[in-house]
Amino acid sequence: MPQCSERLRREKVIVGVSQTYVLCARTMTASSSVIIALDFDDVAQARRLISQLGPAASFYKIGLQILTAEGPSLVRELAAQGKQVFLDLKLHEVPNSVFGAVTAAGALGATMVSVHAMAGTSVLRAAVAAARPFPNMRVLALTVITSMREHDLVEIGISASVDEQVVSLAKLAAAAGCHGVIASAREARLLRATLAAEML
Repeated sequence: MPQCSERLRREKVIVGVSQTYVLCARTMTASSSVIIALDFDDVAQARRLISQLGPAASFYKIGLQILTAEGPSLVRELAAQGKQVFLDLKLHEVPNSVFGAVTAAGALGATMVSVHAMAGTSVLRAAVAAARPFPNMRVLALTVITSMREHDLVEIGISASVDEQVVSLAKLAAAAGCHGVIASAREARLLRATLAAEML
């Protein structure tokens, strides 16, 4: 990762098998600046990596792939070990369903959970409300998924550029009370200039 030490001072970086992306963040310690993505087909591979990294890694991302294949047991295991867990669910449902899902994530011991900002204000507010009883839980709003380009936005009726849509959704998430946003590394500087300092 180019200029890694400089980026770790400014951003929370998620390191995966094939790509790196960032949370637009400012308030992190060095020990929590890198999130290890457990993007594996089965839990045995994930456990091997966790064992190899030991105390050097304190923050892990669990996404839909391994969660669907193996269920929530790995989230509980990591929380029991004192690790932080980003449960990357990318929730995009009606408010009541999102409220229930975020509540379940908090009960599992997750530290962060992701929600699609394009689901709208009522969904984002429901997620934030569900996280409130869990003091360590943070709700992160996904702006525009990294695979989308302008022509993809046009297909779903959005005329804005990707950058414009990212900023618009980030502002929506901030107004709804979300603790941070997720975007590609390319958009991190733009968001740092747009969002309040306390936003992740």
